[in-house]
Amino acid sequence: MEYQKEEYVSCDHLFKMKFKVGKIVKCTEVNQSNRLLCFQVEVGDKTCQILSGLKGYYETGEVIGKKVMVLENVKATRIAGLKSEGILMVAEDRDGNVAFMIPDRDMEAGVEIL
Repeated sequence: MEYQKEEYVSCDHLFKMKFKVGKIVKCTEVNQSNRLLCFQVEVGDKTCQILSGLKGYYETGEVIGKKVMVLENVKATRIAGLKSEGILMVAEDRDGNVAFMIPDRDMEAGVEIL
């Protein structure tokens, strides 16, 4: 992953973002890509499909059941011919290790992150 040039956003922009706890229920590789994984993520009473460039960081089976931080209210887009309906939040350290942002307590999928 590459870091982008730092830009500042106003609090108004931040308050428009809707972050929720999601639960990964399915994960598959995207055949047309060497970077993408396709996640099915329960967010409350709905399941969202989210594509993310995490192939090589996670195996498809190891993520099932993980609770993750999801940016829910982004405009759906098509990536590699598939619809992506959100963003999974991850962090990357200086050594290139990637980790999901997860709640430190057991939280129900769909709970809003404030």
